[in-house]
Amino acid sequence: TRENAATLERAWVYSSGDLASKPKEALRRSAGEATPILVEESLIYCTPFNEVIALDPGTGAQKWRYDPKANLEQRPANQFVCRGVAYWKDASASDVCASRIFTGTNDGRLIALDAKTGAPCAAFGDGGTVKIDPGIDLIWPGEFQITSAPVIARDTVIVGSAIADNRRVEAPPGTVRAFDARTGRPRW
Repeated sequence: TRENAATLERAWVYSSGDLASKPKEALRRSAGEATPILVEESLIYCTPFNEVIALDPGTGAQKWRYDPKANLEQRPANQFVCRGVAYWKDASASDVCASRIFTGTNDGRLIALDAKTGAPCAAFGDGGTVKIDPGIDLIWPGEFQITSAPVIARDTVIVGSAIADNRRVEAPPGTVRAFDARTGRPRW
């Protein structure tokens, strides 16, 4: 309220470490735009370089971190950016990866991670990853990318894409694709 705003104190601060660990050229072409989600007793978000980080919401301590090893040499059409991750829980499972974090990458991959540990879900795609085919040869790495958080509808993961606008007539189609949340098989 207006009455207590002046007495608020910072609870914690977390730094992803990107400024110290990423090349300056990649940092110049990046934008931190992620919206964290609160699931499985963790605050989970992604860095512009698609690293997914789970934090203790009370203390800010890092619980786990997953690095998809995105190619930092590429030139993403819309900067290095990750706007968020998505959460899905398999109501019929109770083992590893029963609850998942889904993230898209600047180099066109959809990744499924165990929400409690950050480990890739082995039964999803190829060891936790589905490489999305843009449907056309790219002129340069990064012409096609995933920038926004996937959307979950029941047991389907829906992923949009971003392309470099106005660069060529026959550009990669910026399409929406859907995948089975358990297996990674394409649905449409």
